[in-house]
Amino acid sequence: MNNVGFTGERIPYLMGADEWVTAILLLCFLITSYALSHGRNQLFQSIRKLFSNRGINHIFHRQVGVDYSCLMLLNLQACLLVAVMVLKCSIDAPGSDLAVRLTSLDVPLFLGGGSGLFLLYLVVKRFSYKLVNWVFFDRIKNNLWIEAYFFVVSIFGMLMLPVTLLVVYGDLPFYVNVIIPAFLFFLMNLFFIYKCFSIFFSQLHGSFYLFLYFCTLEVLPFLVVWKGIEMVSDILL
Repeated sequence: MNNVGFTGERIPYLMGADEWVTAILLLCFLITSYALSHGRNQLFQSIRKLFSNRGINHIFHRQVGVDYSCLMLLNLQACLLVAVMVLKCSIDAPGSDLAVRLTSLDVPLFLGGGSGLFLLYLVVKRFSYKLVNWVFFDRIKNNLWIEAYFFVVSIFGMLMLPVTLLVVYGDLPFYVNVIIPAFLFFLMNLFFIYKCFSIFFSQLHGSFYLFLYFCTLEVLPFLVVWKGIEMVSDILL
C-alpha cells in the first residue's frame, strides 16, 4: 500500500507567541512595578542627584538612595531584556534561518545563558572597579562611582522594557529593532563617561586617563561578553 500525502513545512518560530519570552516580559513588568511602587520618590531624587554638580558628597548618599533590592532587581531585568533583544535581532537578521531552526528547548537555554553572561559581566565589573579604584582613588570616589554605575544600569533596565515590548510584539523593520536599543546603549555609555569624568577626572588633563580607564574597564569586558554570546549561539543554536 502506497502512502499518499504531502511533506509538511515547519512553522517558523514566532517570538511573540513564545511562553518563555512572555514569562520574562511579565516578570520584568512586575519588577518595574515593584521598583516604582516602593521607591518612586527616591528614584526621582537620585536621578536629580546624578546631574548635580554641587560637590562630590552631594552626588549620592546611601540614606536617601533607592532601595538596593530594587536596584539589584532592575539590574537583573536589564540582563534578561538584553538577552531577549539579542535573540530577537538574531532571528530577524537578514539571511538568518534561525526562526526555522529554533526548537522549544533552544529558546530557554539561550535566554538563560545570555542572561547569565550579562549578569556575570556586571558582577565582574563591580569587583574590577572596586580593585582598580581602590588602587588609584579614595574610598568615597569609589563608592560614588559604583552606586552611579549600577543606578544607571537600573534606569537602562527600566527603559528597555517598553523598547523590548515594542520590538517583540511590533512588526518593525530589522534596522529599527537594532537602532532603538543601540541608541539607549549609546546614551548609557555617554552618561558613564560623564560620571567618570565628573567623579575621577575633573581636570582637563584627566581626559587622557579617562580614555585609558574607560577603554580598559568598559570596552574590553563588553567585547569579551559579546564573544561569549557568539559562542553560546554557536553551541545552542
